[in-house]
Amino acid sequence: MKVILTPRAPFDFLQMLRRPMSRPSSLILIDANSGTYTRAVRLRSRVCPVTVRSVGSVDGPELCLEYPDDLAEDERDELLQRMTQMFSLERNLQDFYETVSVSKEWAGLIQRLYGVRPIQDADLFESMVRTIIGQQLNLSFAATLMERLVQLGDERVVWKQQTLPVFPSAKTVAEWTYPRLRELAFSQRKAEYVIDFARHVASGAIDLEKLRDLPDEDVYEVLMPLRGVGRWTVECFLLFGMGRTDILPAADIGIQNAVQRLYHMADRPKEADIRQIASVWAPWRSYATYYLWQSLLRDEN
Repeated sequence: MKVILTPRAPFDFLQMLRRPMSRPSSLILIDANSGTYTRAVRLRSRVCPVTVRSVGSVDGPELCLEYPDDLAEDERDELLQRMTQMFSLERNLQDFYETVSVSKEWAGLIQRLYGVRPIQDADLFESMVRTIIGQQLNLSFAATLMERLVQLGDERVVWKQQTLPVFPSAKTVAEWTYPRLRELAFSQRKAEYVIDFARHVASGAIDLEKLRDLPDEDVYEVLMPLRGVGRWTVECFLLFGMGRTDILPAADIGIQNAVQRLYHMADRPKEADIRQIASVWAPWRSYATYYLWQSLLRDEN
């Protein structure tokens, strides 16, 4: 089954694929030639494979979604809602551009990344586990641990003659033991943080979907008491899991380096400096954060 979705322009899907392409994962299949993004998404009632492809232009964007023919109506509606969230289809980038353009330093970065918006994680459990795993680790090793976690879950779905791995559910991870993850090179604390979080979710002590209705500060209050979850963890969860638009991880070294480069500063700014500089970016500090991270990625390439 195919359906066409119309994002708000500008929308540069091919450029948006650069970040996941720079961090290869078995969960996501990207064909750079055809500009397609394929993965399995865990809906409430089933795991659903989906392929997303751009069939429009940056200023006249259209996305073609392809998914199994046997989806029930409620499953299809949930999938379409999830895709709308994941690809930020309804965000108005022009408002963001107007907001940050009060600083002349942003002109070049906007031109280079025109139409780019973050691709969010497929579901909230995956987003938090990914963030916990990534804490204080280099990107390569964090990606390796994620792959091992997915392999341990050993859940797959067949789609277009391909077998797609599925990120394990909270119930599955909650049944694991710490030594099982230690065998995969997880530290003791990292193993505890991941499994304990899964147990909170699987038991219903933490209802991730209900967090969507809470303001940012209330989400911090719910999640930060959990072991292994600090402010940076929740900031990344709000940005890449929930799609909140005004999150600023000012303590992030990457953000500090990017701001130093963008504003041609002699020294790397501290957290307080970042917050002061970023005050004029509200209510789009998440997007400013993402563009700054993207600027580092482009510099590396």
